[in-house]
Amino acid sequence: MISSAKLEVQLLVDGCKRVGVTHVVISPGSRNAPLSIAFDEDPHFQVFVVPDERVAAFYALGMAQKLGKPVVITCTSGSAPLNYYPAVAEAFYQGIPLIVVSADRPSEWVDQGDGQTIRQERVFDQMVLKSAQLNEIHSENQRWHFERKLSEVLQACTDSVKGPVHLNIPFSEPLYETTEEIETISNWVELADVETTLSKKSRARLKELWSGSEKRLIIVGQHQKDEELQTLLEKLALDGSAAVLVEHTSNMYSPYFVSNIDRTLNIIKESEINSFYPDCIVTIGGAIVSKKIKVFLRQSKAPVIRFGLDFPFMDTYRNLCFSATVSASEGLKVLSEAVEETPHKSRFGFSWKKIDQYGSDEQKMICSKQPWSDLRAMEFVMDVIPDHCNLHISNSSLIRYALLFDPIKTLNYWCNRGTSGIDGSSSTAVGSAIVVPDESHLLVTGDLSFFYDSNAWWSKHLPENLRIILINNGGGDIFNIIPGPKSTRQWKKIFVAEQELSAADISKVYGMDYFHASSQEDLESHLEAFFGMSANGKPKLLEINTMDQNNSEVLEAYFKSFTKRD
Repeated sequence: MISSAKLEVQLLVDGCKRVGVTHVVISPGSRNAPLSIAFDEDPHFQVFVVPDERVAAFYALGMAQKLGKPVVITCTSGSAPLNYYPAVAEAFYQGIPLIVVSADRPSEWVDQGDGQTIRQERVFDQMVLKSAQLNEIHSENQRWHFERKLSEVLQACTDSVKGPVHLNIPFSEPLYETTEEIETISNWVELADVETTLSKKSRARLKELWSGSEKRLIIVGQHQKDEELQTLLEKLALDGSAAVLVEHTSNMYSPYFVSNIDRTLNIIKESEINSFYPDCIVTIGGAIVSKKIKVFLRQSKAPVIRFGLDFPFMDTYRNLCFSATVSASEGLKVLSEAVEETPHKSRFGFSWKKIDQYGSDEQKMICSKQPWSDLRAMEFVMDVIPDHCNLHISNSSLIRYALLFDPIKTLNYWCNRGTSGIDGSSSTAVGSAIVVPDESHLLVTGDLSFFYDSNAWWSKHLPENLRIILINNGGGDIFNIIPGPKSTRQWKKIFVAEQELSAADISKVYGMDYFHASSQEDLESHLEAFFGMSANGKPKLLEINTMDQNNSEVLEAYFKSFTKRD
């Protein structure tokens, strides 16, 4: 086997192996040539070449999400690493391990008018767990320093709190020399795994908070499937005094959970709101999509308990009183003990579930009365997704539509809710599908998100196990839904950003089979071919046209239809 002749690169590659890296996404360039050569020549790594750095970073994000271990992204110097920033920020707020390795010019050339030379050192510091400016090695002391920083930064992304890290490494020319004499790290500092538990005092305080409340509410944000956590949540939901609210992106499913939060809140009468306010809130997981529940729980002014290893002072509901940097399962075990020790007869949780069930019973009848629209298209799509599929949903209006319909237990739900941007939804889905070719993946995306991220398809690695459904309503329809934009003269021109593009030509350019639908009948006629085997080894794209529909008016009518509950 050969590698780069640069000792720094050999050691860096060895360090990546030590923290479990098997996948590397490279964007071509000259300054990162030593890294490209070393990773590509080593059979330990699967290497993917993606020219667009922004897309490459989201590919890696999707890979790391699905693999549950770090993925390396590496690029040349200059503006190239700056294109990583959106995905790095998403990884930071979702706790996804990414290793960013940016090649740099020697420091003496910074600010000297040399090509592709900018201030790269610590450029991601606001959005990474750790970063380091690595030195070129010309002595044993410099090697010791290099290896110490390398072991510290690489292990930071796999510690109990996961997330992105950044290594910036300057390379002097020559860049393309290789060798068969490959060295490994001699001074690796192994970081021990540490398990965190609550002290006796903290357990007592937590039980006191929980037992002193009769109307308890647990809300679960973005999370990956976790059977232990789900079992503990179900146990608490069965107590009757605890309402367990989940969104699809929590990947928690139970008939005892309230799974359609906005729909449920819409049904609660103004006169009974106070009875649905909790007097204790427990938060678990990442971001919550529903703006309505955030406002509702802030208005309740209930004390908030937070479980989780990251962002311990995140105070979404504006009344955080107790934060435990332990796993959610560890925290819920204490609450379960409290329930056994001090049972409550409150039916608060059952009251929430009754409203949720009412909404579910009424949903199909209400939707059937609505005309062809985004709502009807999403209803149909959510009903035909194959079991055990990985469902990727883009941000803005589509994730909100998806949350109106009952979750499907067998699906894995994915959405970039760390920063909630539309910029990398397609690329993230591609990256996720690539690493598990035996699993099916479906991306449901809006038109602005799709066209914004169209370079996701500019790659030789498009996976045949991915299907794309594009709901094209001719702009950013979220600005037809939220209050405010319609009151301005810039409503359609700037906020909605109306467009009339079709994805037909993009599909043709990248060799993807293309289907088009403008009605439910069209959709039904394409399903078998769309979800069937790919003849050319590429993804397939189904574009649903709702441009000429009053989508926001249909959604408003949908919500109003639930208000006549007895």
